[in-house]
Amino acid sequence: MVQVLKKEIRVRIFEAALDVFYQKDFKSATMQEIAEKAGVPTGLIYSYFKNKEALFDEIVRPVVLILPEALKRAEEANGHAFDKFVSIERECILTLFDRRREFIVLIDKSMGTSHSSAKEDLIRLIEEHIKISIKKKTGAEYDSLFVHILAGNFTESLLEIARHYKSREWAVGMLDLMARHYYLGSSSF
Repeated sequence: MVQVLKKEIRVRIFEAALDVFYQKDFKSATMQEIAEKAGVPTGLIYSYFKNKEALFDEIVRPVVLILPEALKRAEEANGHAFDKFVSIERECILTLFDRRREFIVLIDKSMGTSHSSAKEDLIRLIEEHIKISIKKKTGAEYDSLFVHILAGNFTESLLEIARHYKSREWAVGMLDLMARHYYLGSSSF
């Protein structure tokens, strides 16, 4: 019984912290606000998490690995880039959207943590994916600024879908529109 109570308190702290970090950001959030929202004494949080950054890390950890794993699988797969997006990448992005608050906290609200470069890291990851995909498909190499622009636009598109999320079905529709545009061009509409 005591173990269940401990798990329940940890979950309450985690959910309260996610709410506070989402509403504010890492720097502005306080352990006292998190404790009040969780309905626990502030000192009790430190029994579960070493400090505010450790709590933040726990919240964002699941989303940090989702996209890199998907991009790696897509790079290893054969086929047209659009088909790989639909069969591999889209489902991983939707998993990311299932954790969209954590994703937004990681990208938009992490200043002052070890994750403060998360958006730039994501853009670099997508840049590498684009370079590999282009090289595989055409053998060509594009100006690195052009690849950076594509990756930045794609990243910001994902963030906008996460920020304005309405439903999974809506997100699928938006991702499919993006994919058709990015992979097939405007003639696919």
